[in-house]
Amino acid sequence: MGKIYFTCSFDDGHIADLRLAELLAKYNIKATFYIPRSCEWCSKNLSENEIRTLADLIEVGGHTMTHSILTKVSYKQARTEIFDCKQWLEDVTGKAIRSFCPPVGRFSKEHVALQREAGFTSMRTVEMLTHSMDSVKKVRDFIILPTTCQVYNHSNISYLKNNVKRMKFVSYLSALRLFDSNWEAMSRNFLHYLYAVSLTQKEDHYFHLWGHSWEIGQYSLWQSLEHFFKSLQEIGGFEFIDNSTLAELVRQKNKDIAVNAY
Repeated sequence: MGKIYFTCSFDDGHIADLRLAELLAKYNIKATFYIPRSCEWCSKNLSENEIRTLADLIEVGGHTMTHSILTKVSYKQARTEIFDCKQWLEDVTGKAIRSFCPPVGRFSKEHVALQREAGFTSMRTVEMLTHSMDSVKKVRDFIILPTTCQVYNHSNISYLKNNVKRMKFVSYLSALRLFDSNWEAMSRNFLHYLYAVSLTQKEDHYFHLWGHSWEIGQYSLWQSLEHFFKSLQEIGGFEFIDNSTLAELVRQKNKDIAVNAY
């Protein structure tokens, strides 16, 4: 019987991350919060004291200093954004920062190289519909983690675009029968599918839920998110881990394989 790992990640460092952290703790769910020093999309960013408090409860990852889209800035600025955010978060939290997420998921192979040089060991993308441990990309020992579903009600076309631009036709086609425009129903479909697969296969799988706390509030999704977290306890059979732990499991599983993904 294969294992099912469940991980979450949330971006941008909005003040509502504190509410989200409490909800995760209520259901003993682990996650990673990707926090920039400032983000223009957030009406109120977490203070350094709040980040320090959050880091005692949950993993914190880098998300640049100013939420700059890396593909729209110079190489020099991208380097500064990546290196400085790691140092800043380590100074604030007193903890090693291992995970990074590029704002809006845009990056190039040069940015992957910069993350590795800065000392990050994994990067989370915004690619969705992935669940196989074997499909996760590596650049030597650096892990590039895609996600499965987002706390957001996407159309079928949105999922198609997300996968086509990354040449992930198989991921889309295999998930087509699980599609639902309601994020909670879509996620539950995925989890039931993975549970059924785990009963007949020895291969391990994961489910990666991601989103933004400010978006959860904007679209009134707090109730559905808590309902979903509660249902995880009822379904059972999951091992809850943060992003860095998932990356390490992938690294150990494929330690003899070095893929030049970018």
